[in-house]
Amino acid sequence: MDVYTNKYRDVPGYKDDGMIVITYSFKSGTQTEEHPSPGKPYSGTTRTAYLPNNTEGKEVLQLLRQAFDARLVFTIGRSTTVGLDGRIKWNNIHHKTSTDGGPSKFGYPDPTYLKRVKEELAAKGLK
Repeated sequence: MDVYTNKYRDVPGYKDDGMIVITYSFKSGTQTEEHPSPGKPYSGTTRTAYLPNNTEGKEVLQLLRQAFDARLVFTIGRSTTVGLDGRIKWNNIHHKTSTDGGPSKFGYPDPTYLKRVKEELAAKGLK
């Protein structure tokens, strides 16, 4: 999990805050005993997510970091996007993977996103 801030770009709905950019990168590998199909391969992936660079965005970032460290953000399974097994996929903690387009395109503006993702993280024991 790599994080950087961009003070020159905002996410819609958070004017003059700048943005936090989170990049998750995984190499391909073989599933271990803690995965659903030990011994079978899985495909690597890179995912990028965005938060406003404000107090609440920084709070969500810290919670996402805790979730990532606890291995709660991703799982391995069947990807509904590509319809294939053995894929790294989101594990019911929503991320904004686009800076625009609104909720239907996984982007901003979405005025309730930060509240909702904090609720999802709290449901996994992170507050």
